[in-house]
Amino acid sequence: MTNRETMPLPLDDLQGDTKEGNDAPSDFRDLAFSSNRSEPVHRWVPWIAGYSRQFVTSAIDMHMDGPGAVLDPFAGVGTTLVEADRKGHESVGFEINPYAAFAARTKLAAHLVDTERLRDAIGAFEYFARDAERCGREPHATPPSGFSTRAAFYSPEVQWKVLTAQDFIAGLSDYLVADFFRLAFASTMVTYSNYSYEPSLGRKATAGRPDVDDYPVFAELAEKLTIMAADADFWKGDRDNRQERRSKVHGASFFEFYKEVERESVDLLITSPPYLNNYHYNRNTRPHLYWLGFCNSPKDFKKLEQRNFGTYWQTARDMEPVSLDPAIANNEIDSLVSDLR
Repeated sequence: MTNRETMPLPLDDLQGDTKEGNDAPSDFRDLAFSSNRSEPVHRWVPWIAGYSRQFVTSAIDMHMDGPGAVLDPFAGVGTTLVEADRKGHESVGFEINPYAAFAARTKLAAHLVDTERLRDAIGAFEYFARDAERCGREPHATPPSGFSTRAAFYSPEVQWKVLTAQDFIAGLSDYLVADFFRLAFASTMVTYSNYSYEPSLGRKATAGRPDVDDYPVFAELAEKLTIMAADADFWKGDRDNRQERRSKVHGASFFEFYKEVERESVDLLITSPPYLNNYHYNRNTRPHLYWLGFCNSPKDFKKLEQRNFGTYWQTARDMEPVSLDPAIANNEIDSLVSDLR
């Protein structure tokens, strides 16, 4: 995984998912999210804690003989859910991070968006941006009031372009097209900021990299959206059993809302437990949560911290040890855990 937001890549044909003999289990070794950077729909959002869509496909092919329901209790940006949908299954996910849940929902709507309207909106956006640059238009949008960083997150020229783009998005009447624009912005917003992932979010200057004084923000967004539109067209024809399915992302903790899933309704669970800390969910997505309007002040992050699977090590080390489940009888694991403690 690179330590910066990925640039859009050209559309590649998906390879066939059929198994040959007993070779399918080998795909379980291909877990890295980096392979998703060239996969339609999956590539829309870079995600440090993700895993490959091939891993999901392998699990589905091995364990499901026909249409069913797939659950991911830690859904992230929806790799499991999207791939299960593509394979013709219902998918249910739980995700406490509002930005990640939004990304997963938008990706699951790839087959629903009117791509003609989306392309019309992209063209209108490019015209709007050129006109704004020519006239020096003052944006109506403002940076999120509760969002602050040690150094300016955006340089003045870049921020003007970002706010101008926000003005255009606010005027879109098609909510799904607007969500595509919002996701395109969110997935690229760190690229043209003065911050980067090293791997946690921090100043580029601290990592020895220059601030971004200016950047072709409008062109970046238009290019990202054009690829998203092409992916959506591809997705409409690539999904198995193309009738509408009841895929859903719950913006909640699985531990608190698992009863939302009907008993004996899940055929397969595929997931990767989240990191045992707060950094990825809180710190690394902090700009996205503020700029998309999911958080308005630091107190909004308290709920995320409390509901996180893990916590900061400074807090965890003072808590009582948690013993392994008695069902896990493995002396080597016990020994390793003891050494780590």
